[in-house]
Amino acid sequence: MNPTFRAAVLAASVALCLAACQKGASSSAAVEGADKINAYIACFNGVQQPIQESFQRYVSWIADPAAGPTGKEETVRAPGTVLSHRVEFCGAPLTAALAQQPANAALDPAARRYQETFTALNEKIGEAVRYYDREDYKRDGGEGMRQRHAPLMEAYSAFFEAGDAMDAALEANEDQRRKEQIAAIEKEEGRSAAFYHLSIIGEGKQLVKVLDGDAPDLAAGRAQLARYQSVLEEAAKAKIGQGDPMWGHMERSADKLASEGGRRIERLQANQPLSRSDQILLESGGMPPSGTAPALLASYNDLVDMSNRMAR
Repeated sequence: MNPTFRAAVLAASVALCLAACQKGASSSAAVEGADKINAYIACFNGVQQPIQESFQRYVSWIADPAAGPTGKEETVRAPGTVLSHRVEFCGAPLTAALAQQPANAALDPAARRYQETFTALNEKIGEAVRYYDREDYKRDGGEGMRQRHAPLMEAYSAFFEAGDAMDAALEANEDQRRKEQIAAIEKEEGRSAAFYHLSIIGEGKQLVKVLDGDAPDLAAGRAQLARYQSVLEEAAKAKIGQGDPMWGHMERSADKLASEGGRRIERLQANQPLSRSDQILLESGGMPPSGTAPALLASYNDLVDMSNRMAR
């Protein structure tokens, strides 16, 4: 089991098209069921990455996570816990969202499974933390470590599997809703600020997806970068957001994403490997090196952040 930190970061942008971009949009383009979906997003964004960090902390001291602890380790670490307010995102608010009508056949089952696996895992994490905090392993020869390990790992595995399904469902839902919104806005308002707002985010997100991975399709990446840049240029020529400082901030973030997309393509084309210093930066969680997938994602997340600020 090797869960990635990427999923949670990508999904953090999902809420964008459910709340932002509605400023100035007509009522028929408003999002139906946004409260339900935003509750799902709040749960996912609230606990996914903390659980991934919890898992990494727990297995970091175990020589063979598949076999489990021996009881002879010099250093032990309890799994990390999730802050209570984040746990609550997946409690009553999510239960209420699941009951909310109309039902969402694509999202509800994934959200229900996500809640179930998180609840079960969080209970096992709590049990493990109490055991390690009491240092019971010093008095039982590590027997408690060995007994708790397999059920805890199974709970992590079930949660990560549910997380992958939840992430995919949220991504698909966002993409479909954004397409519907763009079409509705263009029909009623023409190519307005709301139209370009959504289009920039959508094409930017697609750029990140196309250029992800170790060996993405460069031709597809170039084509998507051209599509993204054409939307930016069209919005600029139409003087969208002229005089609006917040639009200007978002526009600069959008341009930065285009630039980073170009650097990503150049790095891939040159087959430029990561240097040792690049690897250290990535492993430490610092500023990702330019031209890498994490740097492109960071630029996209900055664009999302600026976009969300416009709706406040």
